[in-house]
Amino acid sequence: MHKFGKNSLNKLSTCHVDLQKILSLAISRSLLDFGISEGHRSLERQKMLFDEGKSTIDGISRFGKHNYTPSMAADLYIYHPDNEIRKKIIYDKIHLAYIMGIIASCASELLEKGKIFHRIRWGGNWDSDGLLVIDQKFQDLPHIELI
Repeated sequence: MHKFGKNSLNKLSTCHVDLQKILSLAISRSLLDFGISEGHRSLERQKMLFDEGKSTIDGISRFGKHNYTPSMAADLYIYHPDNEIRKKIIYDKIHLAYIMGIIASCASELLEKGKIFHRIRWGGNWDSDGLLVIDQKFQDLPHIELI
C-alpha cells in the first residue's frame, strides 16, 4: 500500500538485511504509512540518548542493537501527509502497536519461508509475553530489533 521515502530508505540501508526485508514487506502491506527515524546509531548519539534517559544502554559499557554495523535495530514513526495530524499520531501507542503487529506478521512469514534468519522483538513487549506496554519497565514503542 505504501513505500518508504528517500530518508527512510537511507536509514533502512544501514540495517541488517533481515530488517530490510521485514520492513520493506511491512510497508507494502500496511494501511498506515510509516517511516524509519533511525537505523545505525553512533556511540556518541547512544551516550547522548542514555544521558537524556531515552535509552538504558550507554554505548560505553555495552553496545545497543543500533550500534552494530549493520544495525540490528530500527526506530519507526507514523507518517501522515497532513502536518497537524502527523503531530498527533507520529509516536501514538495505538498506531505504533498496529504497525508492530504488521511487522511481526511479516517477520514470522519470512522466517517460516527461510527468507530471513532472525526473530524480532518490539520495545512495547520486550519479554514477548503478549502483554503490551503495561508490564514493561522501559518502553520504547518506536523500536524494533532482531534477536
